[in-house]
Amino acid sequence: MLVLTACDNASPRPSAPANEAVPAAKAPPQTQPLAVARTSERVSIYTKLSETACELIDENREEGPYWLRRCPGPNGWKVEWGESDLRQGIILVSAGGKSADLELSDKVANGAFNILGPAIEWRGARGRPADVVIVRMDVTDNANPERPPKSRLAVAGLTPVPCLVAIVEPGPGQNEKARAIADGSLPECIGN
Repeated sequence: MLVLTACDNASPRPSAPANEAVPAAKAPPQTQPLAVARTSERVSIYTKLSETACELIDENREEGPYWLRRCPGPNGWKVEWGESDLRQGIILVSAGGKSADLELSDKVANGAFNILGPAIEWRGARGRPADVVIVRMDVTDNANPERPPKSRLAVAGLTPVPCLVAIVEPGPGQNEKARAIADGSLPECIGN
């Protein structure tokens, strides 16, 4: 699934196998809105975004090529990962079947050509369902397409309804910044 890993370079890759918990660095306890206490021990589970890990559910190779794949996530979540016109995005589908488009191409890439990273990082307290996802998106500079893409991290809360809450620009400590947002009191949804 989408992109995010624990590296600070432009194209990081996760070191943990898909859907395997990895302990996070210790952080001071904080509170999330709605009085849901967050513990200091947060873990990550990764969902791979690849042709082999995700089932092809729709495709059009003719005019305006398009494809859509469904990838398994933790705790009954599914990720619908698609590409159209050299722009990728994901729709998160809960175990109950409710879906939410994170609108990554519009909100993170501002409509520019983009591609998602090789995995989505799900964050949550050890022993509890994930409550946040982090996704890496490499965005092309439309003004200068010869430049390397900018690798941004999108942070999205999962409850009560999945929505994008932060975009972390490239730079030193990018992954740590995204995880600090994911593990703290989440900001309001962007553009809602």
